[in-house]
Amino acid sequence: MIIATTTVNFAYLTGVWLETYERFKAAVRCGDRLAAVVPALDAGRVPGEVYSYRDGEDPAEALRQSAAGCDASVIYIDGGTALRHFEIVKRAFPGAEYRLGDHIFREWRMVKRRDEVERIRAAASAIRRAVEGLELAPGVSERQAAARIYLALYEAGLSPGPILVQFGPNTALPHQEPTDKRLRRGDAVVIDVSAAYQGYFGDLTKSFFYGEAPEEYKAAYAAVEEAQRAALQSARPGTSAGEVDRAARSVIETRGYGPHFIHRTGHGLGLEIHEAPDVSPGSRDVLKPGAVFTIEPGVYLPGKFGVRLEIDVHITDQGAEVL
Repeated sequence: MIIATTTVNFAYLTGVWLETYERFKAAVRCGDRLAAVVPALDAGRVPGEVYSYRDGEDPAEALRQSAAGCDASVIYIDGGTALRHFEIVKRAFPGAEYRLGDHIFREWRMVKRRDEVERIRAAASAIRRAVEGLELAPGVSERQAAARIYLALYEAGLSPGPILVQFGPNTALPHQEPTDKRLRRGDAVVIDVSAAYQGYFGDLTKSFFYGEAPEEYKAAYAAVEEAQRAALQSARPGTSAGEVDRAARSVIETRGYGPHFIHRTGHGLGLEIHEAPDVSPGSRDVLKPGAVFTIEPGVYLPGKFGVRLEIDVHITDQGAEVL
């Protein structure tokens, strides 16, 4: 039997993104049977077999009822379960052996259904339109630009995630959040935007130079662009995610920027911005049709500028498509 109490894995199993805060919720999978345990005030939001409890009642009883007829001797539970919620599970099944179930959810969620892929595609397309529609002029701040992107995404029906807008030397800091720094002609620019459509995330990054780019910037950009192409070409069913990382990293190392590529080549996309597969050095995740992940090599020269280019990729039976 498998129990999911975290919001993201509950959403994966039930199709409903339900935030119950301190109240207990769980999706219970037993063979082909799926049941949900939720507070009574949320019972109408979840389809299928639902067991609810009211405030003041013990949710352990509803959980026990949801598993009637199931083998509860061994229970796999997701690792993000809050301790107070784990105590409820243990009250419901005091004699069970508990095992970490993260590897099960990881494998399930790494291979996307067609509808999941299409939601990620829609998210990525909306992000691209929002970024391409952004108007920049000298004097605009990173915060102002990020707010404009956020509004465009929200109005398009998406749920914006982290939005990074960086100017000048800030572009050399991959996770630098927007500041009051204002754009000047002669600045490098990095715009990294994530947002979800119907619960599924897209994540894109554009880099460019505001004004005439110096040769040093052009050389770094060309290296990152070539590295991204190499990684995309290597992404095939049966290939390890580590090989995709190696394809990008070898280009950047050959171009002399090895020490300045300071993060992995990519990460999986889905109900979370970061999930499997892990496109990092040595990753043994095998790419299967349905896998969706980013390819985002980067070069960062401290105190000068950074360049990162990010696309979202879907593994098909034949190869890889850019979403």
